[in-house]
Amino acid sequence: MAYDSAHGQVVLFGGENANNGLYNDTWVWDGANWTQKFPQNSPPAREAHAMAYDSVHGQVVLFGGNGEASLLGPGYFSDTWVWDGSNWTQKFPQSSPPARFAHAMAFDSGHGQVVLFAGTSAIQFADTWVWDGTNWTQESPQLSPPGRSFGAMAYDSAHARVVLFGGNNNGALLNDTWLWDGSNWTKPSPQTSPSARESPAMGYDSAHSEAVLFGGGVYAFNGITVIFSDLNDTWVWDGSRWTQHSPQTSPSTRDSHAMAYDAAHDFAVLFGGAAGADPNSVILADTWTWNGGPLPAPSVSGAVSASGFGGFSSVAPGSWVEIYGSGLAPDSRAWIGADFSGNNAPTSLDGVFVTIGGQAAFVDYISPTQVNAQLPSNIATGGALELTVTYANGTSAPVSVAVNPAEPGLLAPPSFQIGGKQYVVALLSDAATYVLPAGAIPGLASRPAKPGETITMYGVGFGPVMPNVPAGQIVPAQNQLSSPLQILFGQAAASLHYQGLAPGLVGLYQFNVVVPPVPDSDLVPLTFTLGGVPGVQTLFTAVHQ
Repeated sequence: MAYDSAHGQVVLFGGENANNGLYNDTWVWDGANWTQKFPQNSPPAREAHAMAYDSVHGQVVLFGGNGEASLLGPGYFSDTWVWDGSNWTQKFPQSSPPARFAHAMAFDSGHGQVVLFAGTSAIQFADTWVWDGTNWTQESPQLSPPGRSFGAMAYDSAHARVVLFGGNNNGALLNDTWLWDGSNWTKPSPQTSPSARESPAMGYDSAHSEAVLFGGGVYAFNGITVIFSDLNDTWVWDGSRWTQHSPQTSPSTRDSHAMAYDAAHDFAVLFGGAAGADPNSVILADTWTWNGGPLPAPSVSGAVSASGFGGFSSVAPGSWVEIYGSGLAPDSRAWIGADFSGNNAPTSLDGVFVTIGGQAAFVDYISPTQVNAQLPSNIATGGALELTVTYANGTSAPVSVAVNPAEPGLLAPPSFQIGGKQYVVALLSDAATYVLPAGAIPGLASRPAKPGETITMYGVGFGPVMPNVPAGQIVPAQNQLSSPLQILFGQAAASLHYQGLAPGLVGLYQFNVVVPPVPDSDLVPLTFTLGGVPGVQTLFTAVHQ
């Protein structure tokens, strides 16, 4: 099961039925009811597969599973499928994890990739793989959890870590907690932990910034007899410790159930599972929701203009703002095409709204700790306006943001800081080679520009254009800045073949710049003026004959 945030619904696929047969049905939960879907294509029937929602590509990803109801014979899958809200499509990546079932998966939104760990087939795995939307890549962390099957995994967006708990290591049940940071696993040592178990379910309650774990199966020994039993305890992980909850009502004991967090309705959804050990287990078909208690109000700690474009304390109409705080959103994702209404960008994502001076902004990215938005074109300038974030339990206390008529910044992220010098992002005409000293950034094609070449730079906050294109709209055609722009390489002024909002994008300016004749140097100062006012960034580029 996984939550499809693009369509605001939980998606369930497959599993085992009461007759030890397998399903390949697809169901969606809208917060109140289940509806079966009948797509043209579906994965083969299976159990013990794993699913996660890839918010970068706006699709649910399914991998692997077992095609045998008894788990005794071959039939393990190594296929990858994606669900787009109406149909399943099989992917054929160049590399893929070996066939397996009972593995765990979660989407690491901080790194934009699905993370897969362990599972079993003829052998038990302890490998880590990531899916980037096109291909699987095996990772080689310095430290890794022991191999396991039937563990539970979720992404803790407040702390930017994938959380792994428990499972079965060749017959030994585990109660260890592991965290994945995008490149390595670490093992925290919380004072208390849930007991060892296999086949629990876990989801991330982003409204409360905690992972929720429920139930699972345990073994006990009576002489030489193995007694299998199930649990129905509820635990939450806050990033550093486990805490057990004692709700007044709770699902019955079970294992092998599914859970996902329904961000549109602010509760975790649990479905099904098995009660008791095979061959006498009872297959359940009940649905439960966990609300986590009263929701905290959003809290905004500060706001700056887009950090990759200067990160100024002031903003401008139509420019971009990054808002930081806590409890800001139920999940982490950027807008996708389905969020737009024609050419108009969304003013909310998953129930998250931003206002400045009482007007709605256009919400581009949300997470529990950061929200990015484009400001409206007609907000007042020359003073400070109040900015708020609204989500779930209310509206944040306002923060004051200074608004100028323009607050221009060129794209120059920290990753382009070389030898203590900040380089501007500029592309050569092939749109693939960056203007930098050759080999300045490993893995990035680059070379100095030559005088007379046309290079492309990008910016935000450069003010209105002619003809007018309001904020929050996909730019339909070429246009021109209303205020005169001059770009200097050292003391030499460059001519501009294009200066305006980039067609096909929202709120991003594009500048096609002809490199003037300047002496060869890997440290050519690059400055600009807008309407005669100098920009405040200290930037460099590289120019060689």
